[in-house]
Amino acid sequence: MKRWLSPLNTVVLTQFLSAFADNLNFFLIVGMVKRQGVDNPDIAVNYIQIAFLAAYVVLAPIVGAFADKKAKSNVLLLGNALKAVGIAMLLFGLPPALCYVFVGIGAVVYSPGKYGILTELTSTESELLRANAKVEGSTILAILLGTVAGGFLAQNSDLPAILTCLGVYLLSLLMTFIIPAREGNAELRYGKEAMQFLRDFGTMFRNPRARFSLIGTGSFWLTAAVLRIALIAWLPLNLGITDTDQQSMMIGITAVGVVVSAFLTPKLVPAGKLHRAFFYGLFMVASVMLATMTYVLWLTIVLLFLIGIFGGIFVIPLNTMLQEEGKSTIGSGKTIAVQNFSENILTVTGLLIYLTLAQMNVSVNGSVIGIGLVLLLFILFLGTQLPNITGSRRKHRNGMRSGDDQ
Repeated sequence: MKRWLSPLNTVVLTQFLSAFADNLNFFLIVGMVKRQGVDNPDIAVNYIQIAFLAAYVVLAPIVGAFADKKAKSNVLLLGNALKAVGIAMLLFGLPPALCYVFVGIGAVVYSPGKYGILTELTSTESELLRANAKVEGSTILAILLGTVAGGFLAQNSDLPAILTCLGVYLLSLLMTFIIPAREGNAELRYGKEAMQFLRDFGTMFRNPRARFSLIGTGSFWLTAAVLRIALIAWLPLNLGITDTDQQSMMIGITAVGVVVSAFLTPKLVPAGKLHRAFFYGLFMVASVMLATMTYVLWLTIVLLFLIGIFGGIFVIPLNTMLQEEGKSTIGSGKTIAVQNFSENILTVTGLLIYLTLAQMNVSVNGSVIGIGLVLLLFILFLGTQLPNITGSRRKHRNGMRSGDDQ
């Protein structure tokens, strides 16, 4: 039992529980909005999602320094506590959008601790890659189960979903007490670090491997966020699926694919060859485009599954690459804050583009194709960066060898 609850496994379990509740509460919010009888629930959900992500953009200059200053296990605890408070606010009849913003604040606090602690619990790139695969795999499994559970619980009543979500957040919070509390850098000052944030952002974008990762992961999450919103409108039109529980199961198919990718990634994109993730990004784009052209259930299921597999093999190595560069450059917590800032600016931009297309009466299929083309442009740009990535990797490796010779 003690070995099973090692610090790394406890982090994975804590993340699983928190991510499960994160995705359960998304469908809880969708269900509440639909039952409120608003004119266009899909657009309302889009606005709520943008409000949630705005917390990442606004708080990014502070939370990275907070994660590096405090013990990262305590950062995870605070993040879960804030999420739980946001869900508890629903019990008092407060607007779902306001409650979801509070959950977003908890999420933005939690995220740097979640990824930053992995660099403290691993010592090599291979170990970090495996740790990332575990975290991403458990996260996507949580997305799958949380999405399906949220769809079923939110179908008819809000209270069971609210209580389940609150209980899981509190359980995740309790798990953080098992994780060792390693002291952070107490000398960090928030005001100074907030001013330093933009310089850190520039530092990471000047680093070829970090820039490659930031653009790649940002484009992935842009696509994922838009697809999750679009599928709620797309499934009734293309496949006649209208029930929240059935929609959640369809969206969960993509999550199954990412779970599978967590096992495939270390073999297909091994340590030292992380730039190979680019090619799986191309496969993901192709799958997204094809999915908009089918009205057949079994083919849609296959394509959603492939989007998950290719997307996971694309994003897991890029996270590893970024954490590896960031740990030795600006600090692990601040690296994830820069990543969150970059990813969520792109994600909010993608959601705004989708919202604009919807308000222009562009079809859902046309909107998804438009987002797919935006993703393709990002992937093609990454293709132009491959020579810089492989070159910087060789330079880094040669520098380590010369240091060993001395």
